[in-house]
Amino acid sequence: MTSDWTPTEEEARTLARYKQARKTEKELKPETRTIALDALRKGANPAQLAELTGESAETFRRIRDANNIPVDPRYQSRAELARARKAALESTNPGNSS
Repeated sequence: MTSDWTPTEEEARTLARYKQARKTEKELKPETRTIALDALRKGANPAQLAELTGESAETFRRIRDANNIPVDPRYQSRAELARARKAALESTNPGNSS
C-alpha cells in the first residue's frame, strides 16, 4: 500500500480541529473527574453530570460506585440489581472485568 493520500484543505482543517479537541479533553478530564466526584458526594446524580458534560451517566455511576458514594434511595433497588448483574458476570468471566 502506498501513501498517496493527501487531505483536502477542508479535511485537514477538520482533522486539526479534532486533534485539538482531543488535546483539550485530555487536559480537562482530570479536573472534570475531580469536580464530578465532589459533586456526587454533595448529592448530584449521574444524569445531571452527564447532561452538563456530554459524558454518559454510566461514567459517573462508575465514579460513584468506585468511591462508595450512596445511591439516592429512590434508585437503590435498581443500583443493587445492576451491581448483582455485574458481580455475576465477573464471577463467570473473571478475566473480563472492566
